[in-house]
Amino acid sequence: MLQDLPIEVLQQIIGHLPSASSIVNLSTTCRKLHNQLATDEYAVFRSFVQTQFPSIKVSPAWRTAARALTSRARAWDKRAFIARECCPPRDDASTFGRVESGQKFGYLPVIDSYETCLDPDGSSPKEVLAWGAAGRLRIRTAKDGKTAWTSLRTVDDHLPQNDILDVRLLRPHQRDVAKGESIVLRRANGDIVKVDLQAGQDQVTETTRYDVKSNHVDCMDMSSSFSPLLAVCDTTTIQIFPVSSPESQRAPEILLLNQDFAYKHRKRCVKFLSNDTLALGVQFVEGRERSPIDIYKVRPEGLGNDSTNASASITATARSIPGRHCANVLAPLENATGSAGSGGQMFLSGWTDGITRLYDLRTPLTAVAEYVDFVDDGQILSIVPIGHERFLAGSHQNACLKTFDMRMPGARPYSYLSARLGSDMLRDLSINQARATKVPGHLQATTDVQRDINIFLAVTVNPAAKLWQPLPRRANNNFPRYRGSIYSLSTPSPSSPTVYAGIENHVIQLDFASTDDLVGKGSGLINPPLGVKDNHEHILNLSCYERPREGHESTDPVLLRKQVDWTENLSSRDDASWKRASTPGQGGYVEKGWDERWLLATHDRSSHAETRRRIPRRRGR
Repeated sequence: MLQDLPIEVLQQIIGHLPSASSIVNLSTTCRKLHNQLATDEYAVFRSFVQTQFPSIKVSPAWRTAARALTSRARAWDKRAFIARECCPPRDDASTFGRVESGQKFGYLPVIDSYETCLDPDGSSPKEVLAWGAAGRLRIRTAKDGKTAWTSLRTVDDHLPQNDILDVRLLRPHQRDVAKGESIVLRRANGDIVKVDLQAGQDQVTETTRYDVKSNHVDCMDMSSSFSPLLAVCDTTTIQIFPVSSPESQRAPEILLLNQDFAYKHRKRCVKFLSNDTLALGVQFVEGRERSPIDIYKVRPEGLGNDSTNASASITATARSIPGRHCANVLAPLENATGSAGSGGQMFLSGWTDGITRLYDLRTPLTAVAEYVDFVDDGQILSIVPIGHERFLAGSHQNACLKTFDMRMPGARPYSYLSARLGSDMLRDLSINQARATKVPGHLQATTDVQRDINIFLAVTVNPAAKLWQPLPRRANNNFPRYRGSIYSLSTPSPSSPTVYAGIENHVIQLDFASTDDLVGKGSGLINPPLGVKDNHEHILNLSCYERPREGHESTDPVLLRKQVDWTENLSSRDDASWKRASTPGQGGYVEKGWDERWLLATHDRSSHAETRRRIPRRRGR
């Protein structure tokens, strides 16, 4: 009998089960078996998590991780997310507008976040979010269902020269946890400082000022080691600082770059791929050549004198697009296996030609994969990877947030459909088939193969709003929609369901959770470990479309879908609301494989309803 088998044998058996619900059902067969599976804080879920989500780095709270990952995977497959503005409560400080002559734009948020769990059983996780709002630093801490806000306000923090251009949060292993939070930030005036938020206090103080030996700084980044290093780059040098130091001011170790370029250039971006590997993106400001990405080796004490030349220089590309192009952003892929020597080998880069490229330093001459959007060719300004499964990329136009699946066809170990068994699966399949029969034939083909989507963060904005004011809470047809860039992206951890996106003057929070998960039994929590509740207040209705697959640009339809209001009728999911949503002329069709809030607009000739919209194709592709 199963209950008489050793726990090691049971773990091997459980490793072959397709879903977390199968493990739960197995544990309910008898009390003895349940007690065996519950030992060591439900460590039996470890083999399931590592097998079904091999590239996601999670905490040892395996049961909690299994629940979070399976729920998020289901939301991703159904293109389900809840969007709202991440906005601190109003304070007593006055707000300012851009009063300087010639100032046309608001601030561009730079975001960093992390999620940690100090208790081995996963009972007390914490999420910290920080972003630069013009010259102010916003910090949000969520723990045990409670959220605390703190702001760093300085004199004239509304002036452009005091804008925060970079934010780096120190992780718990890089600082004394009992002392609170530490943040390194860079301002437009060249100041680079470390500020601390004391635990239990609502006060941010400056503790370290870094003595940068340069009149202009192009970019900076911080390593993830236990003793973090800060890399500050300008046109000719890389300056390395130890981040944690008792001294109030630190002098750098300076590396003079011996780069013999034929064109004038600057440093566009820099990123620590690992504790000892630094990637540096170069941008030519003249000529028609493609700029390289240089790779440097970093010692624990800094850059050695023998590292005056890059150990690798990546310039070649498989898809040749003429023009002066460079990498705007670099994003390393984390090593989830923990094997020695495998970290820092692979990274993503977003380029000005609109292509995201995946590089492997073991084959540095060319990209190992390229991800192309055949509809929107805007520059890639921001990237956030989710393990080795997916990544999101922010375009510089149309408020377009792109999703990409990095896995090879057929390389998806987990599917939420595996958790639906017996009569429930047959009933749901019959319902989906019944709904599909109501969709016109030329639209049914769009539900056969799941494709990646582009999400428009085209929120309604008030052009007359001053700094630090939230988005309009009431619909106003006189206000335009945001059509600009997505400047920054951040996710607290590879297992988190939340992604933060920075647009001009605002930060949008996307929580990947299905509608029926939030309104069904035991619902109401977007992130159960954090205890963050969904209060359904001011949920944004966004739109999206599926991108054509490569080689199917002329056959795959590009159809716009819109999220509907979060109403009581939709939340209750009664038969009447489903009937209205699936009837021509009532706003569109609810399709199988999509979340309940997504509707495909259709045309009803009798009522002259608006027909479905097609996204115009760009020429030259």
